Amino acid sequence: MTVEGAITLPRDAKPLQPAVPDPVAAVRHPRLRRFYEYWLAKRGERRLPARRDIDPLDFPYVLGNLMLVDVLRDPERFRVRLHGTNLVLRAGYDMTGKPLEELPRPEYRNYVLDRCRGLVVARAPLVLVHDRILDDRLSRYEALWLPFADNGSDVDLLICALIYGETEAAAT
Repeated sequence: MTVEGAITLPRDAKPLQPAVPDPVAAVRHPRLRRFYEYWLAKRGERRLPARRDIDPLDFPYVLGNLMLVDVLRDPERFRVRLHGTNLVLRAGYDMTGKPLEELPRPEYRNYVLDRCRGLVVARAPLVLVHDRILDDRLSRYEALWLPFADNGSDVDLLICALIYGETEAAAT
């Protein structure tokens, strides 16, 4: 299944299509759409909202499906501030407090690091559909990546909301 205009990735491959200019147009899951609209409202007229603009009590509908990633500088690196409980249960490991470089699967680690670097440069939201092997099963998820910047411009936090969908047996 492909979301029109979204990036579609077979398992852990590189993106096949360019990012969508208006991510909300491609967001299918209602909770992700609602979270994106919340981000837009908090952003206002600025390019990016700041972390202080949001309150987790405002989005309990997606909390367990969030990954918060701090963007650290000099040198640029990424640390997981929060790995949501639903994501931890699905993945089988908890990345909270750890650098992304410690993600257990090298090909997925490289994919996520590339995604984060691209978001820091683009300074724009991104929606995508991705297939991932978890427990020898193919799991498809829809992900919404949202950048935040305390100064309104330089990304210092990335929030990724992931909603897993149908699961099918992985091809061997």
